[in-house]
Amino acid sequence: MADTPATRKANDGIPHALRVLDPGTEVSVGFLRRGFETLNTITRVGYNSPEIAEEAMLAEAEGADGIFINCFADPAVDMVRELVRVPVFGGFRPSMMAALGCGRHFSVIIPGREDPAGTLLLAKVIENNPECRDSIVCQDFTNLDVLELHDQEALLGRLADFAEQSDRVHGCDCLILGCTAMAYIADGLRAELARRGCGIKVVEPLSTGLKMLETFVTLQLNNSTAHLVHNEMNRRIR
Repeated sequence: MADTPATRKANDGIPHALRVLDPGTEVSVGFLRRGFETLNTITRVGYNSPEIAEEAMLAEAEGADGIFINCFADPAVDMVRELVRVPVFGGFRPSMMAALGCGRHFSVIIPGREDPAGTLLLAKVIENNPECRDSIVCQDFTNLDVLELHDQEALLGRLADFAEQSDRVHGCDCLILGCTAMAYIADGLRAELARRGCGIKVVEPLSTGLKMLETFVTLQLNNSTAHLVHNEMNRRIR
């Protein structure tokens, strides 16, 4: 996302997510120089994607062993995989892979209020990942926009209520937090659900995605598709 005071505040949860990484893993955090603050529509994802790609190529040139694009919607992930030769993840696919390891039915809660554009974006992301389409049986909104997710009291209550509903009404095994800006509240949510006697598992996309990226680097795995691109007319015109 673009670098503004509001987006930096929205990313205060990054240190919470970094705790899952090995002590020797170094992480460099960067922001876009231009673009939308939040990526909650297909248009905004498309607008920011070229800038994300530029920053990713710069990170690889500076020696990054892997790249994490800090958004649940996986913006520009497939594009960047064609451009760099290191592993690349966003928040969605790692979350789904983790959830598939825990159960068969999931719920997803995304930022915003009842929003057709946000619903369409989530539907598009799910369409690009058909292996998890039938597992997502319930989805809803936080009733807080991305830049309002720092309201801990309101967010915790909303997430806990939805988690209980997902568990008891829909039989979900996992609740997937549909925004990396919710990283800071994951531990508190798990504690609140334990207090309520709700056993649903919570998948938080920022820590999950970073850990999966670290694992790929450690195991020398790669999901880059740059080697598949063979085009003689590949000179970029600026």
